[in-house]
Amino acid sequence: MKKWLSILLAAVLMLGALCGCAAEQSAADGAQAGTDGQENVSTQTNPAQDSQESQGATGLSGSITLMASQNWIKDVDRELFKQFEAETGVEVKVLLTPDNGYATLLGTSLSGGSNAVDIFMYAAGGEMRSAGISEVALDLSNEPWADRMEDWAVSANTEDGKLLGFSTWGVDYEGVLYNRSLFEEKGWEVPATWADFLALCDTIQADGITPLYESINGTWHTQSWFYGLSPAILAEKPDVIDYLNSGKDSKWSDIQAAGAGLAQIRQLLSYEPKYYTNDGQSEDWFGSYPALQNRECAMMFTYSAYAAELAANGSTDTWGMFPVPLLDNTVGVSNGGGYSKYINKNSQNIDACKALLEFLARDENLETYYAARTDLVTSAFRDVESVAATTATTEMEERSTETPVIMLMKDVLYWDPDQYMYMQGFANDGTSVEDYLNGMDAYRATMFDTAEE
Repeated sequence: MKKWLSILLAAVLMLGALCGCAAEQSAADGAQAGTDGQENVSTQTNPAQDSQESQGATGLSGSITLMASQNWIKDVDRELFKQFEAETGVEVKVLLTPDNGYATLLGTSLSGGSNAVDIFMYAAGGEMRSAGISEVALDLSNEPWADRMEDWAVSANTEDGKLLGFSTWGVDYEGVLYNRSLFEEKGWEVPATWADFLALCDTIQADGITPLYESINGTWHTQSWFYGLSPAILAEKPDVIDYLNSGKDSKWSDIQAAGAGLAQIRQLLSYEPKYYTNDGQSEDWFGSYPALQNRECAMMFTYSAYAAELAANGSTDTWGMFPVPLLDNTVGVSNGGGYSKYINKNSQNIDACKALLEFLARDENLETYYAARTDLVTSAFRDVESVAATTATTEMEERSTETPVIMLMKDVLYWDPDQYMYMQGFANDGTSVEDYLNGMDAYRATMFDTAEE
């Protein structure tokens, strides 16, 4: 069975099997994403049906369908898509799905050589490779924009010597974002150890402020806490990526830092009274903007570009970032690049898809894109002037005692999508560290077995 199809099968199998173990974005973009996620969730659209639509001056016509998770398409993307349509006559139809169900719906849309989706978005790096994207994605190595991508972007989007993904994302850091202005006013110190961090949370809480904004009901954000263990795991086992990718008999439960770090995360999430907003399950991602901006919360585990989003939303405080001190860690974590666009090799509109990517890669359009994407602090293309690092980005670089490491999920095969459920189990004291690790290992075993069929 194809690796790509294993995503769908494993997701369906593991959703029921593992639930028992547990109980990207400006504010304006967030509000837009919340409604856009309901625009088009059907995976049945056939772009071939639109082949008789208006002919553009370029000789292209019809429409192309782009599928993405609900938070990956911004207002500036839509603006550029409309400009592309005005120039070429080709409409870009955007299909958005909820974050937690994206992989399954995408697998359905692309299975069996379907051409229902022309372009789709997916993470670059190890996630791209473990998902078997190469089996459905077109080789873009010879496209005119390929040699203008940054080296990291080329590396993250290449498999077996073929460039598969078009990236306009960026490299960013993940750690504990904190209100530097508030810390200075209160005399709070940035913690150097895990004990210091918990003591800081106690101090902030005693001052009547919620220490952390945390929304453990979302797949991507919740597992950030596990990303924070990457430096400690790599320090214990430098070859951990090759080890875990060698097969199902190599397990997360065999790695001491994974268990010890999860025990500290469980300690944080299950502490009473809660160190974070409400129970962490009724809060969504977009509520973080007003909570931090209004000083209801002092910190949040997030990406360093988030500081630019807060500034764009009107925050006048200065924001900093420090490495999450799990297991007394002092090293930053990098996302290794974000989400890329891939052309479905079974599309009937390949020329139009290539034309869209070439349009998006024009200098003026890249400048427009990055100027609007205040959540990005680096560019996937060289010489883009409208990108600037945030105070959180520079502070993370300064505080990291070594070069930040790329989060393990970018390179380790078969990353369990149900981790947010395990984190919820930590929060309500219903899931143990052993449950968490066994769940991850069981998911990997199923994925390895399925990929071999």
